[in-house]
Amino acid sequence: MATRDEPEVRPGDWDTLARSMREPQFQEQIALYKRREGLQLVAAWAPPEVRSVLKTDLFEEGFGEDALLDALIATYPAVFGMDVSQVVTAEARKRIPTAAGYLVSDASVLPFKAGSFDLIVSISTLDHLPPPLLAAALDELYRVLRPNGCVVLTLDSGHNPLHVFSNAFRRRLGRIYAERCYTVQEVRDAMAGRPWILTHATAIYHVPFPMNFLAKKVGKALGSWADGGIRLAVRACEALGSLPTRFFTGRYIAMRLVRGA
Repeated sequence: MATRDEPEVRPGDWDTLARSMREPQFQEQIALYKRREGLQLVAAWAPPEVRSVLKTDLFEEGFGEDALLDALIATYPAVFGMDVSQVVTAEARKRIPTAAGYLVSDASVLPFKAGSFDLIVSISTLDHLPPPLLAAALDELYRVLRPNGCVVLTLDSGHNPLHVFSNAFRRRLGRIYAERCYTVQEVRDAMAGRPWILTHATAIYHVPFPMNFLAKKVGKALGSWADGGIRLAVRACEALGSLPTRFFTGRYIAMRLVRGA
């Protein structure tokens, strides 16, 4: 049962949110930075040989410039995209019509045979689940992964205190898109006793929440004239990712989980 802090969210709620979208979540230059970081993770962490890929959560593909699916399609032989929302999935298919397959599915109950994928790219998907369901969702990703395959997993970060406060406050207001925040240790705990191998963990996307809001306002006022200044600000934030304090400034934790042979 959902608590007051964590309202129960159904697929229809995401359909409603998607229908209400009037503009992308992220300003264009910031979205391109987020896309670049996601693709860098995939390039660095994917197994040497990848035949089939699953991308969970298609909100970026449906409504933003931070989509990854088009680049995955251009790189790998077979790519599937899935989302729990029919509306989000339909919007993603309109914008990127060449994917090997689209489906509407809950990430906790995937309609695939065991060992179907070499690579799963799960970008801020499982953080929409309440903590008691995280372990079972990881088990489901493990089930559909081939031996030596890997999951590129990002979750909203529990190491960033401002982001933790922001998401908790928005959840209290009933904002369904305010994800739960997880630390690396909490993910380790969810993996306990399960045959995952955690090989890498880092933090990504170092743009503070107010900057995206301000960049949208400046972009609307100045148009393309604002792009250069926003890019400079993004580069300054991106540099935070190379510092020892990166877990305190990153919006997402990023982890590479490998299924043992």
